[in-house]
Amino acid sequence: MHTDRFVVFKFQDEWLVTYADREQTAFATRQDAERSAFEAADMLASSGHAVSVLIIPDGSKEVARPDPTPEKPTRKESLN
Repeated sequence: MHTDRFVVFKFQDEWLVTYADREQTAFATRQDAERSAFEAADMLASSGHAVSVLIIPDGSKEVARPDPTPEKPTRKESLN
């Protein structure tokens, strides 16, 4: 089954929503763009379409990443 995809991404100072690589709609905020994409995806899904929403972060905020050096396990003494 084909999946229709909405993509939300920032370009310059606008948040864009693209649907099926054809339509682009510009929004001032990420929240507005996400809301629009999810509402449109819900409408399509309710009529039987397989739909996904991909949100590409803008990269301006640092994303929390796991510590690359994992904690060494502590050795427990046997109770025997």
